[in-house]
Amino acid sequence: MDKSSYNWEVSIGVTFASLMGAIALFFTGAVIAQYKSFDGTMRIPLLFLIISTFSYIFAASIYSNAGTEITLNKIGKVKEYLVYANNIFEFLGLYLLIIATPLVVGSLTDDNFLRISTICVALVGLTLYSSSTFSILHAEVKSLANKHMLTALIILMATFLYASQYIQQLSDFIPYNYIAIALLVTLFIITIIFCRKSIRYHMS
Repeated sequence: MDKSSYNWEVSIGVTFASLMGAIALFFTGAVIAQYKSFDGTMRIPLLFLIISTFSYIFAASIYSNAGTEITLNKIGKVKEYLVYANNIFEFLGLYLLIIATPLVVGSLTDDNFLRISTICVALVGLTLYSSSTFSILHAEVKSLANKHMLTALIILMATFLYASQYIQQLSDFIPYNYIAIALLVTLFIITIIFCRKSIRYHMS
């Protein structure tokens, strides 16, 4: 890949990460502004939105720094920066934003049809994306079985989280917080592993 190709990838990365960061920040601000009017289950999706917002900001900064390395002709550094930015963008930005959306809806309304529909759209969409050739998992996990296993793990934990939110609203269901923490830890671990031992980075 030549310098112009890296410039193009960096430019797209900065633009898209900045746009997604602005969207996440907008939703985060809207939730914070009305926070006192929501039930206690809103804390988890708000935390997810905050982490997602910061992740987009950090990813945009890393993409931008990669552009600086291109001008210095340090292509090895550029590849490394892109790996970090791509993984942070996807797992701590995109995944958390998608997972948080049904949780926000669940805290906003008691309409079960809307809640279930939003959950189904999020889970089906995330499953199809994670299993597709477009995802970071496809690029980093060469074993099809392992890719499906990681996808299933994330989807299963998200499903438990949605169910526990509903139960939490009916009774004092403490595992809601623990499931959210476990999901966060899982995504952070996946991000760290792929950043430090990227197949694409070592093969490129």
